[in-house]
Amino acid sequence: MGSEALKSPAICFCCLVIFGTLLDAATALNEPGIRLRLSERGLSYAATLAVDALARKVRDTTIPDQSGNVKTSVGKVDYELSGITIKRFSFSSSSVSVNPGVGLTWMLRDLEVAIQGNWRYNYKRGFIRIRDHGTFDGSVAQSAIDVSVTLGMDAAPGAGRPTIRSVGCDCRLGAIAIQLGGGASWLYNAFVGQLEGNIRRALQDVVCRRIRRAVDEDAGSSLSSLQVVVPVADDDLRLDLGLVEPPRFQPGSVEFPLKGQFVHGDDVTLGYPSTADPFQLVDSDQMVTIGISEYTLKTAGYVLFHRGLFRHNLTSADLSSTSERNFLSTSGTGLCFGRLVPAVGRRYPNATVELEMTATGPPDALISAKGVRIRASVSTTFRARPSDGSLFYLLAADVSATAGMTVTLGESALRGNLTGFVPAIVVTDSGVGSVDDSALQTVMKLAARLFVAPRLNEALQKGVAWSSFGKFRPANHRLETQSQFLQIHTDVIYEPGAE
Repeated sequence: MGSEALKSPAICFCCLVIFGTLLDAATALNEPGIRLRLSERGLSYAATLAVDALARKVRDTTIPDQSGNVKTSVGKVDYELSGITIKRFSFSSSSVSVNPGVGLTWMLRDLEVAIQGNWRYNYKRGFIRIRDHGTFDGSVAQSAIDVSVTLGMDAAPGAGRPTIRSVGCDCRLGAIAIQLGGGASWLYNAFVGQLEGNIRRALQDVVCRRIRRAVDEDAGSSLSSLQVVVPVADDDLRLDLGLVEPPRFQPGSVEFPLKGQFVHGDDVTLGYPSTADPFQLVDSDQMVTIGISEYTLKTAGYVLFHRGLFRHNLTSADLSSTSERNFLSTSGTGLCFGRLVPAVGRRYPNATVELEMTATGPPDALISAKGVRIRASVSTTFRARPSDGSLFYLLAADVSATAGMTVTLGESALRGNLTGFVPAIVVTDSGVGSVDDSALQTVMKLAARLFVAPRLNEALQKGVAWSSFGKFRPANHRLETQSQFLQIHTDVIYEPGAE
């Protein structure tokens, strides 16, 4: 068989979890932005799904021919067993145990094996010579296999892919019940018990070699082509989920330290101003736990800032209704710019005001047990545009703003919603005389409520996919905010028919 069986969702998921290595404590330079933890319950669920794929790899495997001679009550008999093939290979139970600091052991229990083959014998005593042949069936029950594996990390710079290899296989088969048919099988049945040990040892060796090859070659090949930089919102914004270190094996779980860094397109070389701070996941009894740090959110803002997306010239054309456009008027009613800043209303009546807003740096994200807050600094230039289309400079100001962000976890995406925009504004230059900072603060609150927040929330509501597990569907998922990171808890359910 080829490697297709190991490319099924079940077995590929197991490729990611059936490995491990001894590991020292992380240094600050290698702190991950995202941590993914799989509990023993999750590991065992994945392993159970992989049993059928593994069984297909073993079935129809042939065992080397066996030959020799045995002594019987009628003399020495030469024999040959050929074409020995595994016809059935199945398990009643499968589980995974974590060996802290070392790796994982995949335990397969209540193994049932059926084999078929051909027999031939040659008996000679004096001038008497007898030859015959036939077929045989063999069955094994009450057997067990333990497979131990370890994982490293691709040494290529920036790759971040796991590498997997088997380090041990212990196959313990019970007695083989052999039934012969055809020819003078009555003679074979008289000494077949003497052959059982040879067949069992050969079968144990073949089964372990086939399983280890499935791990080393097929699973290893699948992992070597694993995509670790994945699209998020569009083809240009991607998330680097490469390993920063080999996985950590701890009591009851295995944890994957992932880079968790947003990148622009295929460029993973963009320099970031900081590294991730250490954080530790809170214990959970669910199958999968994901921790997303402040650092990951900050890298998203950093990439978007360097793509020039945090700049906009706000005009009345950006506002959908007459009442909304009123606040940019110099001669409107209520909370209009001309009333909030009277000097502008007097100098430029019947004009509209435009706000050229440019972020002076990437936005910052702060996560605590109370929730998420976003902090940004914006340089804003105010200009007046009279009805003749000309443009006049009014003033410039620096705006420091904070906003709360409500994060919600859907079945497929992590979504956000900005609330409670609080600006602090300082006028840095004015072409219209003295301007009250508090008046401009009211202007910026209106700009945020009518345009900035709705525009950003439109993008945040599209969300970031967090559950791209192929045919695995998340279940019982929940979100918590911890100090400096978001934590997702979920179980998974395998749905073979899903896309």
